[in-house]
Amino acid sequence: MPVKRRKLEQTAAVASTQKPAARAEKPLSAIAAARLRAEAATKPVTIPDTSLEPLAAPSSPPVEALLSEHEESEAESEPVFKRRSLKLCNWQNNPKDIFAENEFELSVNLDKNTTFALVGHFDFKVSRGAINVNGANIGAVMRDGQKGQTYRAYVPATHPIFKIRGLDAKNYVQFSSCKEPTPFAKLSPLYEDIWNIGSQGERRRTFGIITNSEEDPLERPLQPQSSPEDWLRAIEDCASEASSTLVTGSPESGKSTFCRRLINRYLTGMGRAKSAVPAVCFLDLDHSKPEYSPPGQICLVVVRRLNLGPSFTHPFTAPLQPGADQNETVRSHVIPMNLANYEEHYRECIEDLYLAYKNLFSRDSSLPLLVNTPGFLYTTHFSLLGQLLVRFKLQNIIHLGDTRTIDPSSAEKLHALQTSSKKHRSMLHEITAQRSSLQPMRSDTELRTMHMQSYFHLSTPPTASVPSWTSTPLSTHLPWEFSYLSTPTQTQDIVGFLPLTEPVPPSSLLHYLCGSIVHILQSSSSRIPTPYTALPRTPKSWIPYFAANEKLGYTEPLDPRTTRVMCAALVRGIDPVRGVVQVLVPKALEPLMEDLKPERTVFVVGCVETPGWAYVEDAYLGQYEEEIGERKVGSGVLGVWVEKEAVMDGMGYLGAVRRVRKFITGEKEK
Repeated sequence: MPVKRRKLEQTAAVASTQKPAARAEKPLSAIAAARLRAEAATKPVTIPDTSLEPLAAPSSPPVEALLSEHEESEAESEPVFKRRSLKLCNWQNNPKDIFAENEFELSVNLDKNTTFALVGHFDFKVSRGAINVNGANIGAVMRDGQKGQTYRAYVPATHPIFKIRGLDAKNYVQFSSCKEPTPFAKLSPLYEDIWNIGSQGERRRTFGIITNSEEDPLERPLQPQSSPEDWLRAIEDCASEASSTLVTGSPESGKSTFCRRLINRYLTGMGRAKSAVPAVCFLDLDHSKPEYSPPGQICLVVVRRLNLGPSFTHPFTAPLQPGADQNETVRSHVIPMNLANYEEHYRECIEDLYLAYKNLFSRDSSLPLLVNTPGFLYTTHFSLLGQLLVRFKLQNIIHLGDTRTIDPSSAEKLHALQTSSKKHRSMLHEITAQRSSLQPMRSDTELRTMHMQSYFHLSTPPTASVPSWTSTPLSTHLPWEFSYLSTPTQTQDIVGFLPLTEPVPPSSLLHYLCGSIVHILQSSSSRIPTPYTALPRTPKSWIPYFAANEKLGYTEPLDPRTTRVMCAALVRGIDPVRGVVQVLVPKALEPLMEDLKPERTVFVVGCVETPGWAYVEDAYLGQYEEEIGERKVGSGVLGVWVEKEAVMDGMGYLGAVRRVRKFITGEKEK
C-alpha cells in the first residue's frame, strides 16, 4: 500500500475561545398566537375619552399588529429555563450506612428502594445484594456464577443523573475513583466542569455524592433521570422475550435514553423472573446523534456490554469477530446531513442493515432487535417510518409523546401507528416523553461536537476493556498522506472525493475540502470507473471527484450494498503541487489505513458539520498554559483562523475593509 506518513510543519489551526452565549426566550407558537387573537376579538375594547386633551395621543395599534410584533421579536429566541432545586436521590447520608471512606473509595449500604446519586466517573462493585443502574440489574453474584465483577460508569453533568437503587433488603456497594475518560478540558470549554469538582474537604475522589441539585457548588443544571411507571412497564414487556422493538417519537422526547435502559435490561435480566441475553442487535438510524459511531453514520451494532455512560465515552465500535466479549459493528453507512435529495438512499441503507440483522438472526434466533429512530422520521418523514414498520414486522412499537394533551398532527400520527400495530399484530406502547424543564448544560450541537472530538482523540483500540484518549491537540498528530495523482514516483491512492451535498463547483472543491471531515469508504460500486484513476478532475489542482448528475441536479451516492465504512478522517490540508491530501484519523484506528485498496478507496464529504472544534484546540491550550503559568502571557502565536479581540473591535462594522476570520479569540491586545 503506497500510503505514507510524514510529519508536517507545526501550524496551529485555532479559533474562538469564547464560551457559548446564554439562550433567549421561546418563540410564540402559531397555535398560541391564534388563541390570543381569538381571545382579543371577543373582549370589548375601551376607548379613552381624549376630548379634553390639547393634543390627541397616538392611536394604539390593533391587537393583530401587536401580536405580529410579538411574534417577530420572539421568532429567533429560545426557551427561558428557571433554575430550581431538584431532588436527585433519597439517600440520607446515615453514618451507619457508610462502611469505608477515604480520598479514593467509598463503600456504602443501600436499603431496599434507597436511591444513591453520584456525579463523576467511577468503578463500582456489588458485594452483597443487587442494585439497578440505568436499567441494568447488577447483583453480587451474576447468573454465570461470576462474583465481584467491577463495572465502570460515567455520570457527567451534561446528562440526567441516573439513580443507583437498592433492590434487596441490604445492598453493599463499593465505589472507587478512576482515570478521567475524556481529558479535553484544556482543549475545549465544552469539557470544562462536567465531572466531579474534585474536592470534598481533603478528598480528591473522581465522583461525589449529590442528593439535591442546589447542593452543586458550580450551580450546574443537574437533573435526575426519572423512571416513570409506564417506562418500567414497557421495558418489562419488551424484555420478557427476545422480540423486535422500534422506538419513535418527536425530537428530544427521550428515545435514546429509553434504548439505553432497555439494552441494559436485556443484558442483565431480572433476577429469577427473566434471564439475561448475551447480546442485543441495536439498529441505530439516527445519524445526527448515534450511540456507538461518530456522527454522520447509521449502523447495526451487536451490543454485549452495559451502557453506563454518554456516547462521547464510547464514540466508536470496531468490527470484531463474532463471539468476542465486546460490542461489534456489523455494518454501517454514511448519511448526508441534508436528506432533501437522499431520502431513497437513506431507505436503501436501512434495508441493507436490516438484511444484515436477518442474516444474524438466521444463525441465532435469540438475538433481540432494538431500532432507534431519529426525530425527523416522526416529524417530516413519517411516510418513510410507515414503510419501515411494514418491512420490519415488529413485536413492539414504543411511542414517546405527551399522554395528557395532543395536537391534531400528533393525533393523526398516533392513529397511523395504532392502525399499523393492529394490522401487523404489534404491541403499541404509548409512554410519556421525557423533556427537561431545565436549560441543558450542553445543546445537541455541542454534544455532537464533544462526540466527534472524543472520537478523533481515541488512542486505544475500541476492543480495549477501558478505552483511553490523547490530550494533545490534533495539530501535533502525524497525518496520513494519500496521493490523488499518479506521478513517476507515486501511484494514486484513492479513487476520488464524493460530495453528498448541494453541487460544489469544481473550482471551489479544494477550498471546500480543506478542514472538512470525510468518511473513508471501501467500495466495489459499478460507478467506480475503469481504470479507477479516470474520474473527472478539478481544473487547477486536478482533484478527482464524482460529478453531479445533470438530470437530477445532485451527486448520486454509491450503492450501500457495495460499500464498507472504514472510519471518519479530518482533512488537514491538500498539497496541489505534490498531488496529496493529508488526513488525520484517530490513533486507535490507524491500523485500518494499512489495509486500504486504492482502487476501492472513496472519500465521502457532506455528512457532518465543519469541525470548528479542531481549529481552536491550540488556542485553548495556549490560554490554559498562560493561566497556569507554563507560558508567558501574550507569547502565543495566533493561527490563521484567529484574531485578537482588540483588533476586531477596531475594525468597526460598516464600510470597513477587513480580513474575514472565522473565529475570534478573547485574548486582549498586548
